[in-house]
Amino acid sequence: MNQTTRLWGGRFRKPPDPRLMKLSSAAGEHARLVPQDIAGSRAHAAELERAGLLSAAERAAIVGALDSIAADAAAGRLVPTEADEDVHTFIERVLTERAGPVGAKLRAGRSRNDQAANNLKLYLRQKARPLAGMLAELLGAIADQAEAHAATVCPGFTHLQNAQPVTFGHWLMAHGQVLLRDASRLADWEKRAGQSPLGAAAFAGSAITLQPALSAEALGYESPFENSVDAVAARDHVAEFLFVAALTLTNLSRLAEEVTLWTSRQFGWVTLDDGFATGSSIMPQKKNPDIAEISRGRAARLAGDVVTMLGALKGLPLSYNRDLAEDKRAAFDAVDVLEEVLPAFAGLIASMEVHPGPMRAQAGLGFTLATEVADHLARKGIPFAEAHEITGALVRYCEDMGRELESLDAVDLRAVDPRLDAGVLDCLTLDAAVAARSGHGGTAPSRVIEQVGRFRETLSGVSRWSREGAP
Repeated sequence: MNQTTRLWGGRFRKPPDPRLMKLSSAAGEHARLVPQDIAGSRAHAAELERAGLLSAAERAAIVGALDSIAADAAAGRLVPTEADEDVHTFIERVLTERAGPVGAKLRAGRSRNDQAANNLKLYLRQKARPLAGMLAELLGAIADQAEAHAATVCPGFTHLQNAQPVTFGHWLMAHGQVLLRDASRLADWEKRAGQSPLGAAAFAGSAITLQPALSAEALGYESPFENSVDAVAARDHVAEFLFVAALTLTNLSRLAEEVTLWTSRQFGWVTLDDGFATGSSIMPQKKNPDIAEISRGRAARLAGDVVTMLGALKGLPLSYNRDLAEDKRAAFDAVDVLEEVLPAFAGLIASMEVHPGPMRAQAGLGFTLATEVADHLARKGIPFAEAHEITGALVRYCEDMGRELESLDAVDLRAVDPRLDAGVLDCLTLDAAVAARSGHGGTAPSRVIEQVGRFRETLSGVSRWSREGAP
């Protein structure tokens, strides 16, 4: 790399060692930030004109050259070379080639420190809403399946043991609710990432560009930075974005685990569409839930990205340190993973075929209706502690006799305890058990339908926000 293509070096007596440059350079890895670097450069050019360092004609020449760079980079006709230390060096090199010496004026009043902070913040702000749109597509698919199976009875689990009957729609909506909160976290994140770092320069602020509020407005931020040191040193917005991404994939991985179980022969609840499953290279009969399994694995990666960013920040003195360059690799990985996983999972959920028969057949196994007996006794005025003991004795009776609760008659009930009247039998059906949970947020089919309706209303807000476009 020669002196004219580096943004530093005047005080150095010899060029950098190639080993240093191999470690330090990342222009190719960060090339996806070209649009953001150019956007920041356009805004900075306007600041330099306001400061009197550029004439209107010079600014127009710079902006024209930047526009041509943006077009060529977007078309793949222009990429960084190995000699470009970073994306900023790349843009300035090509800018001076195309605009001439006036291009070198653009560096006045700014630093790679505020450029780097601005580039990644802009990039993540431009990704948050499209990612929310992808998540909204998945949530819509969950809502569709939940509505279709609002009355489909299946086992509910604690400790992965049959516990009580619920509806499959209610179970799906449990996954939907937490993922909907993840979508809202993206919106909350955007609000906190609304301060522009441009104009902070190296860290002390700029003596040339004195109106950063105008640059902030031009770039779609809500406001300029309040503290120039914080503007270049802070990466909490990156850490928070990574956390939201990792939490989203962590929550999705729980659904992924259940999809893997549901599609197994042991469960037999769901069959995946052929377009969203893979096969085995040696076992011709296999149909594997790879989307679910890959999603579980990617969740681990995103958890690692959060740890990477927090580790880079921990104990780091103000203001800028090169450790902060780790923000881009972690952030790019999080965006890439979400952009791959969310659409694939949405297709999986939308296209999967649900089998109510096996679900219902398994829903009563393991004495899942035992709570109905205890509740019936409690409604008759028997203290629940006693009702619990009586019901436990009834379960023991069934175990000894090799029978299920639903098969009992009035004689069996009296044999266990005289307080077990024939009215218990009306409670010992799957549909009665599900219908009884009719409070707000319960698993009764009517309540599930209401829940889906409220869910769709909130989801429509997420979808509208995602379609409004990046700020």
